[in-house]
Amino acid sequence: MSSFGFWKSSSTNCSSLSVPLILMAFAHYLVTVPVHTSKHAKLEISLTYLQSDTKAVPQPQDSEVSLVADAFTHFKHLLLPITDRNPYLSEGTRQAAATTAALAKNYGADITVVVIDEKQKEELPEHGTQLSSIRWHFSQGGFKEFKLLERLGEGSKATAIIAEVADDLNLDLVVMSMEAIRSKHVDANLLVEFIPCPVLFLPL
Repeated sequence: MSSFGFWKSSSTNCSSLSVPLILMAFAHYLVTVPVHTSKHAKLEISLTYLQSDTKAVPQPQDSEVSLVADAFTHFKHLLLPITDRNPYLSEGTRQAAATTAALAKNYGADITVVVIDEKQKEELPEHGTQLSSIRWHFSQGGFKEFKLLERLGEGSKATAIIAEVADDLNLDLVVMSMEAIRSKHVDANLLVEFIPCPVLFLPL
């Protein structure tokens, strides 16, 4: 399985801008996509081939590039998985929620949120507060209606749950923070391998 890489712009000094690079895991490519929010500048689309063998770096074929480009114009249903337990949402989750809302608003897409935790609802005294926080953040992005799923007591299977929900609902795009990867709640390599749609990983 390919490992993750980094995208660097030749024309933008990223260290001087507070701009999150949004990386899209699509087959063997990472793609930076433009996301318009009030805080962030526009990012240009760039393709980087990922592979474990660095001796040869083949260029993407036209058909493969078209496949990636089509993904940005046809997604109508987005998934936001939430794996953190912060009742007011972590920084990474808030960023992912804002990005999801911005993309959905831009493309007229529907949103599904799946809350995943290894504990049962009865063991989460602030679970209600977290749900209220989710609704509040989406309302700030102009969304008062979205589908909310809860998969509690299954946190150890977060990667499988995300892939399963994406498949069952025929989703077009999954948006999540790299925070979930770093905390080891989600296995990025397994997710990209088995999920049936593109995934946007947002670095902190």
